[in-house]
Amino acid sequence: MIVFYDSFCSMCRNSSIIWKKFDWNNHLTFESFRDLDSYPKAMEENLHVKENGQWYVGFTALIQIAKHLPLLWVVIPFLYLFKMIGLGDYIYKKVAANRKLIPVNQCNDEGCQLPANRD
Repeated sequence: MIVFYDSFCSMCRNSSIIWKKFDWNNHLTFESFRDLDSYPKAMEENLHVKENGQWYVGFTALIQIAKHLPLLWVVIPFLYLFKMIGLGDYIYKKVAANRKLIPVNQCNDEGCQLPANRD
């Protein structure tokens, strides 16, 4: 499974570090979509996961990640419950919309390259 995260987002970077520590069987591969030559604009707004040729986005991607991390198996029923009642997607969208983007290693003598305004 490939987890495409936003390396400009400290919450996303920290989450990927924690998930790596929980990934005892090395099922997850992490890649910043910012390092790709091109990527869909939707990756700037939601977490994307690709597994066996299928894409998962947002809260559904979080569920897929949890399935591969034994320490998180206990919360999977709650994640599905939140998904069914719409609470999971609602909370995910609120958090994703309010995250702070800070470009790492994007500064030079002329200043910092900031991502375009998402509004």
